[in-house]
Amino acid sequence: MLNETSTLIEYGAPIDAQTMVTPPDVTELELEPGHPGLGDEVYIRRRKELFALCRKHRLQRLGPPIIEYNAEETRIWREVSPKLDELHQKYASQIYLKAKRDLAITQEEIPQLRLLSERLRRETQMHLVPAEGALPYRTFYEYIADRGFPVTQFLRHGSHPEFTPEPDMIHDCLGHVPPLMNRDYAELLTLIGKAVAATNRGEQVLSLKRFSWFSIEFGLIQEAGEVKVFGAGILSSTGEIPYSLFSPEVTRRPFVTDVVINTDYDPSHMQNKLFIAPSLPFLRRELEGLVRRFGIPVV
Repeated sequence: MLNETSTLIEYGAPIDAQTMVTPPDVTELELEPGHPGLGDEVYIRRRKELFALCRKHRLQRLGPPIIEYNAEETRIWREVSPKLDELHQKYASQIYLKAKRDLAITQEEIPQLRLLSERLRRETQMHLVPAEGALPYRTFYEYIADRGFPVTQFLRHGSHPEFTPEPDMIHDCLGHVPPLMNRDYAELLTLIGKAVAATNRGEQVLSLKRFSWFSIEFGLIQEAGEVKVFGAGILSSTGEIPYSLFSPEVTRRPFVTDVVINTDYDPSHMQNKLFIAPSLPFLRRELEGLVRRFGIPVV
């Protein structure tokens, strides 16, 4: 059994296991090296404004604020949304496509998360939590354990509308949010959240993080004899969708839980190690088995 001084490997580097259980709280906007917005004072000022507003709403449990998006943000949304939708129609799973139709997100206007949250609550008892940026994994899933899904409200930098090094509105609203309309998907997510919130063992948190990474974030799924895109990280990227399905650089293997939870990854570039799940119920059964094996008490 790992103790608090044990080390784990994440993103190819050793980390203190305890950081998986008690992650640091980022209180100010931090753009990583190489971020396309570095040096753009207008973009950084806008990001800081939304960071402060969304952090306040998250910590005070006020729900998503109504945002007045500017012309540049709307331009980026209108440029990326139709390109993604064209790819979705060809390559996304039916689970995603039906949910996206039901949620009726348009290609013209950036949706208000408060309204989407109200719709989700009526359908699957999920709701959206405003997030100032990428939250630490355990913090993120503690919200999900309470049926809240953290989502950002800023747009990626306009110089690279096809790419974002961090979760943004396009990643969240066109990747994560639509499947929350599916009850089975919502229950899968909630179970991951409850398990992460209930364990104090860093290696178990890391294993659950990898399970969700290779399914919810960067998963492929079998449908009617074809491999379709399932994960939000792929669904929200015009480059990642064809890369995940057709690039010879990518290994695509059957989803075997013990292999998945022992597979490290690098989130800073397109993913070249992917797993194919045979179905959504399969993922639920595998997750339930993993939680039982870990002895995590989930109510």
